[in-house]
Amino acid sequence: MDRYRGHPAGAAQRERGIPFDARVALLQAALAPARVTREAAQALAAVAREHLLEGGQVVFDRTQRGLALWLVVSGQVALGTLREGRLAQQTRLVEPGQWLDVASAWLDARYLEDAVTQGEALLWSFDGEAVRECCMDHPSLADGLVRALARRVRCLTEGTLGLMLKDAEARCATWLLEHAELRPGSEGGKTALVALRERKRAIASQLAVTPETFSRVLRQLRERQVIDVAGYTVKVLDVEALRRVAGSPPGEHAAA
Repeated sequence: MDRYRGHPAGAAQRERGIPFDARVALLQAALAPARVTREAAQALAAVAREHLLEGGQVVFDRTQRGLALWLVVSGQVALGTLREGRLAQQTRLVEPGQWLDVASAWLDARYLEDAVTQGEALLWSFDGEAVRECCMDHPSLADGLVRALARRVRCLTEGTLGLMLKDAEARCATWLLEHAELRPGSEGGKTALVALRERKRAIASQLAVTPETFSRVLRQLRERQVIDVAGYTVKVLDVEALRRVAGSPPGEHAAA
């Protein structure tokens, strides 16, 4: 763990001034919608190790065995494939409060992807054996982690089906819906905003399309007045029309 400059959460709390109650609340939020008890979250917080990493630093790579569960506390971490020290293909951008890897430690298997920080990032790791002991003592924690795993499996399955069954336009529309934040529109309608926090090349890689195709789809949707693009923000002008393009039933995507 020395390569990550990891240290017990108690020491990190004194160093960074993170109150114990705040750490417990963050863990409960990361395991929602499961109702993890305060006692269970406290037990998990007690075994956390904090890692303050600079930008461009490898958190873990595919040559390593997954011995810990990882949670992003602040900053962003990209997952994908490293080639010659650079992330050649990015599959996912993990943000604060999201699990970077909640699966590998259960299988004692190697990580399937490389993880690289995008700017300074603070992460927590949880030793797999310690987590197992906590789950035996706190069933609500086991429930929260099972749900976190289930969400990730479902997301991966949906992504696989999307690549198999949807064309490029439908995949791009689905991505916009998944990342949209719903806002009230004029005359009782609905609009949504999508912040493009990643480069278009990275987003296109996740959707298995070229950057040019992703830009073309955005342009076509704008011409049809389904969206509007201003800088790094996409405004969804017609949520239902975008759902039709994505091939999604009304209300399927909670974010939009």
